[in-house]
Amino acid sequence: MKADPFQIGGVLRDGKRFIVPIYQRSYAWTRERQLEKLFDSIDAKACERLAGKVTAHPHYMGALLLSPRGKFTFGSLPVFDVVDGQQRLTTYQLFIAALRDAAKSIPDASLTDKLTPFLLNTDEQMMKEPKSERFKLFASRYDRALFQDLVSGDRDALRKQYASAFFKNGKIRESDAPLPLRAWWFFREEAQAFIGDGAPADRSTRLTALSAALLEDFRVIVITLDETDDAQVIFETLNSGGEPLAAMDLVRNDVFHRAIRGEEDLDALMERRWSVFEDAFWKQETTQGRLKKPRIDFFLAHTLAAETGKEVLLTELYAGYKAFASERAFPTVEAELDALLAHAPTYRSLAAPQGTGALPELARLLEVFDVSTAYPLVFVIASSDADDDEKAALYRLIGSYVVRRALCGLTPKAFNLTFVRVASYLRTHGVTSASFAAAFSDSPGDAVRFPGDDELQAALRSREQYGKMLQARLRYVLGELEKAARGSFDEALGLRDDLTIEHVLPDMWAEHWPLPDGSRAPPDHVVAADDPRHKMIATREVLKNSIGNLTLLTSSGNPRLGNRPFTVADPESGLSKREALRTSLLKMNHEIAAEADWGEPQIQSRADILAKRAVALWPAP
Repeated sequence: MKADPFQIGGVLRDGKRFIVPIYQRSYAWTRERQLEKLFDSIDAKACERLAGKVTAHPHYMGALLLSPRGKFTFGSLPVFDVVDGQQRLTTYQLFIAALRDAAKSIPDASLTDKLTPFLLNTDEQMMKEPKSERFKLFASRYDRALFQDLVSGDRDALRKQYASAFFKNGKIRESDAPLPLRAWWFFREEAQAFIGDGAPADRSTRLTALSAALLEDFRVIVITLDETDDAQVIFETLNSGGEPLAAMDLVRNDVFHRAIRGEEDLDALMERRWSVFEDAFWKQETTQGRLKKPRIDFFLAHTLAAETGKEVLLTELYAGYKAFASERAFPTVEAELDALLAHAPTYRSLAAPQGTGALPELARLLEVFDVSTAYPLVFVIASSDADDDEKAALYRLIGSYVVRRALCGLTPKAFNLTFVRVASYLRTHGVTSASFAAAFSDSPGDAVRFPGDDELQAALRSREQYGKMLQARLRYVLGELEKAARGSFDEALGLRDDLTIEHVLPDMWAEHWPLPDGSRAPPDHVVAADDPRHKMIATREVLKNSIGNLTLLTSSGNPRLGNRPFTVADPESGLSKREALRTSLLKMNHEIAAEADWGEPQIQSRADILAKRAVALWPAP
């Protein structure tokens, strides 16, 4: 291995080709995070040149890791694979292309000709395929066609060719344009602003200073490997500091480096296997708990947990993957990728559920309760050879576990370990409902146990749910109980998105709702401990927030009912709370409206009914 400092111009001059390997990620630098800082640095060096100052201290821009492709062959261009540094190398090329277009616009044919050899190979006698070999950089497969257009084209041609990336006034659409085009356009605009609108000679002088600053005053460390060097180890070392690559970027490079050593077909692996993960779906950032990452990182963590039976921290994903691949000792990289791809459709169904069925329904439940930690267990079930009915039963049990613990006020903090443990148990003992039950049979503690029917019914009869559970989750529970109450005739009616939680006996009940003995509570509910009203107030305060007193109404209908008595008409609408509930489309509101009055006995009676439905809706193992 050789490591030497080179001016950027020294790297790019002379005939040679830099190939970005097929497995490298697409161009990712943005104006805000990298390009503005780069241009500001070059601008400063250019201004020093124009002021006649000696630029004694070159500016170092990181490293390029190059691997020669084959031995020297007389009559052909040297070719290097860009193992690391393709982002900065692509950026330099885009900058030079923008500078050259600015030179053409002056016009300055001499400067244009001087910049061209840093972009294009010009000696066709050294090329077998001049159409592709003339480009000094053979960009990543995702950006290649666009990159070649950016090197070859000018502003007017690019506006026409990529019309959807521009507004009618000619300005670029930052949100729609691909990143390489945005980078080229940024450099072109900045170069134009730098050279100004003066005389052509003055503009040429300033553009020459800007070009020289980039090519002469900025350097990179070029690391050239030989046949005995492990490119992946060096790649990992270079990327161990600074802003880390996504875990899947490291995994991809490792996978394809091993495929190269195994002499597997890289194009086939990319097209038939890895290309699945290049879809925009996997790159979209999403949030789980407090963490925000690309979906593909979360997918990898869930897959490793499902495959190994061990939780993998997001900060240790790459190390976890390498250990997994080593322990499994897959015969080929193709087989290794198949192990990942087996779980990709399931993750899609969980992350973006579509339609109806046991899995999409579980996905929506897990989303509401923010329990993505169940995904490894779902992966194990989905990839098993259990029949569809057994899988559906297991999905239902996972949902039951989450909902029952929430309604019983039990912590979800151990979900990550619990679901991985159960997944491992099912892999060993079979993916069946019996195995699922057995996995919980020896875990009676509050942190893990699966609440039984009696505990669930007791929690629904007497536990405060409103205020103890997030409203979105409580709304979900009430919505599912509403669906469970419906018969075949009205089952098709969906639930409106604007339904909110309503207390039938209102939160502020003191003014219009006497206590069970007919007495009134003071507005602040404060009475002496020996006052007969003390216990009645305490009981009502709990029951008003219990499931038996809660229902769903539209956001517009909810405030209208207010704190007024159950059977007394509202002066504005002419409807009592009871009559308003009767006009609702929800079955649960018709059941409440069937009561002649509403108070503690009715709340407890309704809680019993809802508890029985909940036991059937969210079964125990």
